[in-house]
Amino acid sequence: MTVAFITKTNRFQGEVYDHFTDNHIYMALVTARYFDNPSTRERLRRMGGTADFSYEVAHWGNEEVPVYGQPYASLQTLSRDPKLSMDTLNIALKLLTEKVQQLQTAAGANGRVMIKWQPIDTVRGPELQSLQKGRATVGIGLMTILAVAGVLSLTRDRRRSAATPPRLISTRPLHS
Repeated sequence: MTVAFITKTNRFQGEVYDHFTDNHIYMALVTARYFDNPSTRERLRRMGGTADFSYEVAHWGNEEVPVYGQPYASLQTLSRDPKLSMDTLNIALKLLTEKVQQLQTAAGANGRVMIKWQPIDTVRGPELQSLQKGRATVGIGLMTILAVAGVLSLTRDRRRSAATPPRLISTRPLHS
């Protein structure tokens, strides 16, 4: 699931979304550090989140120099059991809501201008991950062919060495 950190304001008619600011990006980054913390991961487990969980802030840089320009984050859970995966995601979203609110109230923000997260895509639900048996079979087959070729090459060289008698080098001069 992908979320955006946004601020909603009411202006005249209906809700209006303010533009993204550095504060929105910082909120995405701070919550990423929160979820990367071992104590948060332990809390997630104690609350029943048993699936593998990852939280990553979107960026358009590279791994050495990430460039964060928009406040988007992806939350992903992975489990063999679809229910455990969804339960973990729901618990993580609850923790995300608590952390976002706690950070802002601790800094003195009030409810009118608080940053919130909002899903920007739907939860796709459990997706069965294939084992990709075809790729595995081809990989094993290629490794077997390479191993057989290596063994044949080594044994052929040894047989050739054993079949050819060693050449003796004469110590006599060629011209006497």
